[in-house]
Amino acid sequence: MSARMRIPAWTPPPPVVAMPWDASPQDAVQAHFDTVWRTAMQGLPFVNDALQVRALRFARIDGDWLGGLVTPWCVQLMLLPGGGRLWADVSAGTRSAVALPVGMLPFIADTSDGMLPAFQYFPLLNSVSGLPAMASAEAVIHDALAAALTPPAPPPEPAAPQIDTGRRRFLRGK
Repeated sequence: MSARMRIPAWTPPPPVVAMPWDASPQDAVQAHFDTVWRTAMQGLPFVNDALQVRALRFARIDGDWLGGLVTPWCVQLMLLPGGGRLWADVSAGTRSAVALPVGMLPFIADTSDGMLPAFQYFPLLNSVSGLPAMASAEAVIHDALAAALTPPAPPPEPAAPQIDTGRRRFLRGK
């Protein structure tokens, strides 16, 4: 009798060792997704023609680059390496827990050819079809970044236990 070996349905590729960005990668993100829009996404049924490609609000957070991306097919947060503590080299298609002030968020690793070799993204909307205009999509990015960079409020202090003196009064005959 032969032993059966379990063969995984998908084996992730080796991680891309990402070079840190010294300056903001916002223009490179914009250029890459503009190219994707022009070459691969035009005319697809799930795109929203009211939206354009726009990389927004990239800033260093704990040494790495966090910002937002609006495209006619998605709205997401983007993380790129800057030599800080948030970035981890992981295989494309796998999730990486990123510690932001709000808590741990699961970013998905991805790669591309050329100007944007490795990045991670956190999807904010499953569908952009309901967004009426760019201002709405940009507001989603603004609110998501504000939420991600705000620590959660501390839990309320527990209230002092209330002592039921009614039973004690009854036992004392009062």
